[in-house]
Amino acid sequence: MPARADIKKILQFLFLGCFVTVLLPLSAWAEKMRVLTEPLAPVHFLQDGEIRGIATDIVRAIFDEVNLEPEFHIYPWNRAYEMVLQDKNCFIYTINRTTEREALFKWIGPILHKNVHLYKRSDRDDVVIESLEDVRKYTTAVILGHSLTTDFLDRGFLEGEELIITPHKKAQMQVFLKGRADLITGNQFTIFDALRAEGYTLDHVEPAFFVSAGSAYSLDLIFSPDCH
Repeated sequence: MPARADIKKILQFLFLGCFVTVLLPLSAWAEKMRVLTEPLAPVHFLQDGEIRGIATDIVRAIFDEVNLEPEFHIYPWNRAYEMVLQDKNCFIYTINRTTEREALFKWIGPILHKNVHLYKRSDRDDVVIESLEDVRKYTTAVILGHSLTTDFLDRGFLEGEELIITPHKKAQMQVFLKGRADLITGNQFTIFDALRAEGYTLDHVEPAFFVSAGSAYSLDLIFSPDCH
């Protein structure tokens, strides 16, 4: 988890942007706001009845800075995303900031940066990928509602053939480890914990294809424009 000093640096960065103008006026709200996320350790996850994680610590600290006490809830990603599109007084984290989503929300962040890869099992020397087009030769386990899943579908990847769409990270990892998929999406924050939860280590996988990195795929705390 980030040290207190690290969180302080992140908050200082946020204050230089839209943090004050967007969140500070919300401190006058009388009702509690709902903060939604998905089970994706170590970034955000449920443990002993409490939502914890690297990003969760940062988000809690952000709300503490403006004396707000939000209610945290955890759901499969697609459900959380649909809820934040429809409900007032709600936030969601962490989410990829994409062109398609840009106008749907007011964005606060970024709070984390990630490097996204497609991973293969380390014993699969037959899986060789040099371009995104090569990915079509294999089956990739993805998560319902994730931006990368949407991107694959928009590119014409076929569900059930080139993609196996799962509801959450645990199911995605199980599909991959059971050999039903050749590849799995992941980043430096999530791949280790997802493997460890199933009794595996990083030695069992290796990056097969680099997908993205940098601010275009940063993880942001956002809220619906309907929140007022």
